[in-house]
Amino acid sequence: MSVELPVCTRCCLCFPLRFGLIVWGYLRLVISALVLVVAEKSFSKTLTLTKTEPEVIYTIYAVLLAILLAFTLADILVNILFVIGGHRKVLKLLRAYYIYSIVLWIKTSLLGLAMIGYTIYWSISEEIDQFHVWVLVVNVSTILGQMLIQAYVILLIRSQIIKLKRIFAFRFINNATDCECTMESEDDSAHEINGGKSNKFSEIKDTAECICCDNNTND
Repeated sequence: MSVELPVCTRCCLCFPLRFGLIVWGYLRLVISALVLVVAEKSFSKTLTLTKTEPEVIYTIYAVLLAILLAFTLADILVNILFVIGGHRKVLKLLRAYYIYSIVLWIKTSLLGLAMIGYTIYWSISEEIDQFHVWVLVVNVSTILGQMLIQAYVILLIRSQIIKLKRIFAFRFINNATDCECTMESEDDSAHEINGGKSNKFSEIKDTAECICCDNNTND
């Protein structure tokens, strides 16, 4: 039994799909930049402590912060490519970010479930009071909310990729008359005949625009 995922036409049911994804990309860039600044300051302080304190725990913290810095830099780079792909409608960049988002969602979900399990174990091992219950509720709500938001963004990216696939252009340039014809369609149900001689479109709504240019006009 297969389940077909819905194709969204709006972001948050009100904003245009591509506009919402671009805003999400810029928001991710701001968040990643803030995380990078905080992680860099913490890494510098921890690195100083490793030189003055003999405890091994500071070295472990320094290694973990270095890994966090590397992942944050990679996330910033990927989000920059995503914003460029959203502005310029580059399908390859959107596909790459789509795969990256799925991998990130799986990793976040596994870490989140592990964190929830550890929080439950910590609450059970200690004497359960109002503070432990509050920590458990906040932790579970935050992790589940983050997982749902990431899943929704993945669905939006998939919808945008499907939308771009349905928009294709066929151009024919007649050198004799300097006339350029452009035909666009929002349906990808086209059948190409081998050899590149002709295209057959069945039951689709086409819009054809022919622009004839004068020989003396500069583009």
